[in-house]
Amino acid sequence: MNQPKDNGNTQAYPGAVPMARIDGGAIRRLRESKGLTQLYLSTVVGVTTDTISRWENRRYQSIKLENAEKLAQALEIPLEDILDKHCAEEAPLAEEEKTAAGTPARGVSLKSWLLPAGAAIFLAAALLVLLLAKEQPRGTVTAERILPPHVPPGQTFPVLIRLHPAGPETVSLIIKETIPPGCKALGGSPAVTSLDARENTLKWIGRTEPDRPIHAYVCQVPAAASLGEKLFFNGAVTMKEGGGDQPIGGASSLIVAPFHWADTNRDNTIDDEEILSVYEQYVDTEGLDVDQDLIDSIWAGSGYAWDGEQKRYLVLD
Repeated sequence: MNQPKDNGNTQAYPGAVPMARIDGGAIRRLRESKGLTQLYLSTVVGVTTDTISRWENRRYQSIKLENAEKLAQALEIPLEDILDKHCAEEAPLAEEEKTAAGTPARGVSLKSWLLPAGAAIFLAAALLVLLLAKEQPRGTVTAERILPPHVPPGQTFPVLIRLHPAGPETVSLIIKETIPPGCKALGGSPAVTSLDARENTLKWIGRTEPDRPIHAYVCQVPAAASLGEKLFFNGAVTMKEGGGDQPIGGASSLIVAPFHWADTNRDNTIDDEEILSVYEQYVDTEGLDVDQDLIDSIWAGSGYAWDGEQKRYLVLD
């Protein structure tokens, strides 16, 4: 009978979830060298901090390959750097191997063996001092959510999350946004890193960038939503430096109403000020579909009406 094939780092069994053998010590060293917290890694991978701790302390020899890939992404390294390269059981050392491993062989003076060992200890200590002396860049980021005041049932609307770094340094972070039950996220700018349809949660992982202060996505209201119903949003920003979760501020709700989201004063037209506001706010959201053609048509015409039965806008000439 043919046995399942094992490539040394991942295991493949018919119908089984792909697994990867990880090096917990390497994961811990890499995390600490980059100033990352277990909370940061757990948020990226989608597991608890206890699980990250167990991985680092070699409580689990193998984990899902998907989780290993997310872990490598959070650490900003190739996957191979956290795989266990010495998973085979080591055989007892021969005499000559003991010499290479650090035990002086017969005929070798203790003094000649201690000199290079002492030098190695000195270099290691010096390196440790340099690492401790190196100042890790630290920063705080706050975030503000921008929502339209209203939207009709079944229609789409944009959501903006504007980042406000406290200083000039680049900060690695995760943005986590939970949308109302029944709503759908249809696209993101930049592209969403992770989308959990069951929890209705979007996640971005990245760094603060001066030329891209905004993360955005398109959300769709359920067609069965009732007029007057309120939709609530919540989210948080998790930073690399262990500052915990910072709640996203700004707007947290909108109301289901028979008006286009860009018609902020609800007069069934999109005037010059409103269309300029649309162009100004969404200029940085490249690739985000906000139905600009419809907005332009309403602005160029005499207004619009909401058809509640057909769940669509009627543009008036």
